Amino acid sequence: MRRRSFLTAAGLMGLSAVLAGCSPNQPQQVSRSLSFFNDAASWEPGYLRAGKALAARTGWSLDPQTIPNATSYEQVMRSLLETRNPPDLVKWGSGYRTQDLARTGTLATLDGAWKTSVANGWLDDALRREFTYDGHVYGLPLIQGFYVMFYNTALWAELELEPPTTWDEFMGVCETLKRAGVTPIGTTQVNIWPVANWFSMLAAAFDPDWYQAACTGEASFLDAAPRDMMKLWQEMIDRGYHTSSDALSDDFPAMLQQRRIGMQPTPVSWSTQSLELAGLSGDGGYDAFILPSVHGQGLSVVTEVAGLVVPAGSTRLDAAREAMSNWLAPEVQQPWSDFLNGSSANQEVPWSDPVSRRIQKQVRDEQVRVLNRYWENSPPPLVVGTTQDLGGFMASPTDPRGVLESLQRRAETEWSYWREVTS
Repeated sequence: MRRRSFLTAAGLMGLSAVLAGCSPNQPQQVSRSLSFFNDAASWEPGYLRAGKALAARTGWSLDPQTIPNATSYEQVMRSLLETRNPPDLVKWGSGYRTQDLARTGTLATLDGAWKTSVANGWLDDALRREFTYDGHVYGLPLIQGFYVMFYNTALWAELELEPPTTWDEFMGVCETLKRAGVTPIGTTQVNIWPVANWFSMLAAAFDPDWYQAACTGEASFLDAAPRDMMKLWQEMIDRGYHTSSDALSDDFPAMLQQRRIGMQPTPVSWSTQSLELAGLSGDGGYDAFILPSVHGQGLSVVTEVAGLVVPAGSTRLDAAREAMSNWLAPEVQQPWSDFLNGSSANQEVPWSDPVSRRIQKQVRDEQVRVLNRYWENSPPPLVVGTTQDLGGFMASPTDPRGVLESLQRRAETEWSYWREVTS
């Protein structure tokens, strides 16, 4: 079976089926494919192309198996990692999400694969901190993207809009779109995690120093910066600059193409696939810009880095480690990057989408400050609670002070627990 899809409600039932299929009493077929569990079903062709190139180097291809729901996926993966026959490779978040899993002892160290990749010039060693726990590396990057504001170029040309370079210009764009009957920005609280995307972008644009300090528990949600930021967010919601909180993020590419929204905050490069499927041409039909700074303190951009981790209990641990040592090789990354229009963490592998490539170059040439997305940038229980509270604010933006007080109470509790269990 090349792919197994698991429905949300049947997540743990799917786990039972997997375990039954892995019974040690049944004859085992020799396979040269590494089982690779992930939560992105539409990326399977890319996994297979990269796996084919990986097999040419190592003899091991990829057997992608998908659980297409983020909540069920995390639950099933955490359960599988505790068994005697876990997957060989697992897609997982970076930063605190990698640390949270590594501290359980269920992940294999990948120090050798990281060292090999850096020595070959395939990997920026600056990313090491996103996959390190207690002095060891536990993952390698699967993708890296930058969150930007996509727009429909034909709509913007009709409204005589230009990419804003200041916050005042950005608010002017929002107002023009609103007056034209177009909801300026597509955002949602559905499925919780999308809340982290806009929150990260707005906080990084408002005060990147506070944002980064808050992500590491060194700043308070009751500081002046978050108080003023929430007032701004409240004002934008009250003006009708955002879609309703029950909108679906999967609908945003089509809404952008249909001119029902004016901008979509989402990553380059892989989001360009969805825009093209919605009918926006990659040859001038869409474009993107980095959200301007609110106070003019220089551009910051939010990055999302997802990783590949190897379960410590993998029955083919040596093969999985060998695959990771070769994952970032250019001949493996090129087909993977081409499939996603870019996103390879190997900066020597060109991104194919011109908009994505331009943003990637801008970040590098202008030394734009890069900040991690909130979803990966604090302990997971804290992130989930924070995004739930902020989702409530998006639905009913009447009490920003009360929301911040709730965020700070949770932050104090969760940071205390995190420091205790990781000290």
